[in-house]
Amino acid sequence: MNGRNIGMAMGLIIGIIISLFVLKAFNKDGKMKTKYDEMQELVRGRAYKYAFWILVIYEVLLILADCIDLDLHSSNYLLQFIGIIIAVMVHAIYSIWNDAYIGLNTNPMRFAIICTVISIINLAIGIGEVTNSGLLKNGMIRDSLSNLLCGICFLVLAVVLFIKRSHDSAEEESEEV
Repeated sequence: MNGRNIGMAMGLIIGIIISLFVLKAFNKDGKMKTKYDEMQELVRGRAYKYAFWILVIYEVLLILADCIDLDLHSSNYLLQFIGIIIAVMVHAIYSIWNDAYIGLNTNPMRFAIICTVISIINLAIGIGEVTNSGLLKNGMIRDSLSNLLCGICFLVLAVVLFIKRSHDSAEEESEEV
C-alpha cells in the first residue's frame, strides 16, 4: 500500500467517524437514529430504490467503458466516488422534494448550518488543491476532485432545501388567500 492509498483510506475513515458525530448533532434529542413517520419511511424507501438503480446503471456504464477500453482519465477511486455522489444526490433530492429528508427529531437549522460548513470545507480544500496542483496530473483527473464534488453535493442539498421551503411557503400563502 503506497502513501496515496493510505491517505485516501484515512480520509474515508475520518470522514465516516465525523459523519457519525454529525448525525448525532442533526437530531434535537442527541440520538444517532433519526425518527421518521410512516409516510416519510415509504418515500425514503422509494428514494433508496431510485438511488440504487441509478448506481447500478452507473456501474454498468463503467463496466461497458472498461470493456471497450475507454480511457476515462481518472482513478477507480474517483469514478466510484462519483457514482456514490450521484446516488446520494438522487436519494436526497427525491426525499427532500417529497418531505421525507428532515426527520421528526431533526433540527432543520442545525442541519442547514452543518451542511453549509461541510460544503465550505470541502469546496475550500478542493479549490485549494486545484489552484495549487491543477485538475490534471499526468493526464489523469486528480482525486482531489472528490472534495469539490462533495462540496457541490452539500451546496446542492442546501439549495434544494431552500427551494423546497420557498415552494412550500408559497403554496401555504396561496391556500390562505
